[in-house]
Amino acid sequence: MFTIKPDFYDEFKCIADRCTDSCCIGWEIDVDEAAFEKYQKLQSPLGDEIRSKITEAEDGSCCFKLSEKERCPFLNENNLCDIIIKCGENFLCDICREHPRFYEWFPGVTECGLGLCCEEVCRLLLENDEPFSLVTESDGEEIALETKEDVAESDFYVFLSAFRENLFEILFNKNLTFEDKLVKILSKTEAFCGEEIKIRNYKKSLELYKSTEPIDESWTRYINDLNDKLTDILSIENEFDKVTNNDMLYSKILAYIIYRHFTKAVFDKSIKDRIQFAVESVRFIYLCDMKSFYENGELTLKDRIDNLKNWSKQVEYSEENTDLLIYGEE
Repeated sequence: MFTIKPDFYDEFKCIADRCTDSCCIGWEIDVDEAAFEKYQKLQSPLGDEIRSKITEAEDGSCCFKLSEKERCPFLNENNLCDIIIKCGENFLCDICREHPRFYEWFPGVTECGLGLCCEEVCRLLLENDEPFSLVTESDGEEIALETKEDVAESDFYVFLSAFRENLFEILFNKNLTFEDKLVKILSKTEAFCGEEIKIRNYKKSLELYKSTEPIDESWTRYINDLNDKLTDILSIENEFDKVTNNDMLYSKILAYIIYRHFTKAVFDKSIKDRIQFAVESVRFIYLCDMKSFYENGELTLKDRIDNLKNWSKQVEYSEENTDLLIYGEE
């Protein structure tokens, strides 16, 4: 069995109370069966409190009751987890222990990553101008492919992962401008699919983003403000291009979006759609950065982290929104 992960994967460590956008606030926190059983056996005042804070979600699963301010009931006033403090990390729910890690399973291969909804993950990705790479590890166990479907999926995965590596070579070529990289990536994909990829302009892309289900009211306000200021923001595009100076960061963002979403085409053959989604996503993030530059006269690392994080929270953590942006409007 093989495991693939970005080279900075093992560097990640939750920054807990130093985080400015805690994942313990505003997110539904699922209680998995193993954790539920553990909490039922916990004989202590904390065990009693945990059991009193478990409720039923809309889908029938268990979750914690959030406070009126949508805080986890065990996130204390110092923004630290009382369950960890009093019982240790072994008593966390799966979602709390694993977040922001994600996994995708293919025949004989597991792809691992860190979600860009986390500001510390964004920092790890954007803190330097150097390309990242993918690390492959093996546990020595051979996986038997038992059906023709497994064999077909495995073969297609091998093709897609090789195709992805070719795209990374383009994106991490320091002799190409970012615009040249986009042209080459789209041309390579079009040649394989035999179909033209039509990238939406900023206005049309923004209209599609406006139709996504908002994660909160602040996202709706942001999108409306971006739409209202679009003409003025685009008027400084040439100036903004000079500031970013074709740095490697947008190439890294695009590569990471491709890493997370592209090989899922194993299951639906959506190669063209997923490349279009990745390119339009990085262009949207670029537009958000341009908005920050337009409003503040500069673009800081914090701006870039916030814009990337907010995009990921809104898009990658809503299956409906992701599908809308990949497959388009019905």
